[in-house]
Amino acid sequence: MKKVIIALFLITIYLCNGNFIAAEEKQADAEITMSSGFNDCLRDVNVEEEVKRYLGDEPVYVNLKECLEIALLYNFYLKSASYDYTRAKWEYKNSLTNFLPDLSVSNYSVYYSGQVLVGAALLENFNELALSVYVRGAHQLTKGGEQIFEARSKKNLKFAQRHNLDFTRSEVLLYCAKYYYELLKTKLDIEIYQKNYKERCAQLVQTENLMNAGLGTKFDVIRSKTELAQAKQNLLDAMQEFRLAQAKLANIMGVEITTCLMPIEMEAQMYTLIEENKTIEDMYNLAFSCREDVKKMRSQIQALKEQKRMIYTQFVPRPRIIAQEQWQGTARAGLGPAIVLGAYVDWNLGQNMGFGTITQAKAKQAEIDKNIVDLEQSLRDIKETILKDYYESKISKDRIKISQEQTGYATESVKLAELRLDAGEGILIDVIQAQTFKTRTRIELVDSIIRYNIAQVQMLFDSGTISKDEMLKTYNP
Repeated sequence: MKKVIIALFLITIYLCNGNFIAAEEKQADAEITMSSGFNDCLRDVNVEEEVKRYLGDEPVYVNLKECLEIALLYNFYLKSASYDYTRAKWEYKNSLTNFLPDLSVSNYSVYYSGQVLVGAALLENFNELALSVYVRGAHQLTKGGEQIFEARSKKNLKFAQRHNLDFTRSEVLLYCAKYYYELLKTKLDIEIYQKNYKERCAQLVQTENLMNAGLGTKFDVIRSKTELAQAKQNLLDAMQEFRLAQAKLANIMGVEITTCLMPIEMEAQMYTLIEENKTIEDMYNLAFSCREDVKKMRSQIQALKEQKRMIYTQFVPRPRIIAQEQWQGTARAGLGPAIVLGAYVDWNLGQNMGFGTITQAKAKQAEIDKNIVDLEQSLRDIKETILKDYYESKISKDRIKISQEQTGYATESVKLAELRLDAGEGILIDVIQAQTFKTRTRIELVDSIIRYNIAQVQMLFDSGTISKDEMLKTYNP
């Protein structure tokens, strides 16, 4: 009986060839041409061509190494942090110039004619050209130590901006790698959804032929159309995610946002960057001593302490010295030299009877205490992030093994479901469910590998040991 049903099915397909062509025309909006049912779906999917056709952009092929190198050269956040460091460096050098004396040169010439009152004497018919030239030097002798603490504060702020620059560089490396892997994931998702879409097209053709042959139902056709629409929706969503992922990667690299970046990899690979024997405590200890943002906060706290010491110098006497050599006279009598030396001491006993100085110091101490608490909280946040990424990496690695097994089982189940359907022993719903499960397991496998790679990069960043060389030591596209 089964052989008779199979023979009738083959004859029906031959007689309903016109229906097959009509079904192809119905799918013309998807721009897919099918020649032989499921066999056509087994063709390899060229993702680059699909993306180029749909998005209309010429792909620019890149790998992770190239993306990192370009980002380090052109990232705008890195350029901005570099200017901040340059500014802080010059501000520190400017504070050192306060230790140099102030020099000035001045001269004047005044012509007197007629009556001139000099003290109580009135001079008549007076005609003289008065001349004066002097060179003056003054030194504030560190303003009671204020300039010393100001210079030390500026020095620590310079260190803080240098650490900020290094931390920004680490962030650029982290996000560039993260966005690259996310772009690779969306590329591979497109391949999976494109294959799933072709399979749904083949199912629709088959169910329509079965219904026309009297061996299927309209319900099967409607269900196949629903599955096809969902497959197309999944593919469109993947295309949109791919384009947005391209923009994110282009932005962090500092290149034109609309550039159609295309990872060269055709499959996802695992890249282990952290030794498996490393514990959470080991990575936290590394972060405590190596994280650039932690070093930045420590330098800022030290700068605030120097600023507090600078405030207390308001209680200290402020000596200063002046030296001046001057030449004075008239055009008729000539110029004569004169030397002036002076030493002064100013002692204000603080601002506003000292209360102004004390309140300033108290306010500065509160700011120091706040920054110390912020540093402690940052260290706690870092430890939490290390723990999260540590187990993200560990669980993703275990999920990869499970997903690989599931993918193998799902592929085998699809083959068995198709054979059972062809033999008349199975139903269409079995094939649909098997193919849906296979698509989901392939997506989960890619997702697990990408999550593992991102977690590995994230742990390098968390521990403060991230660098281009460390990220590429196992990279082999």
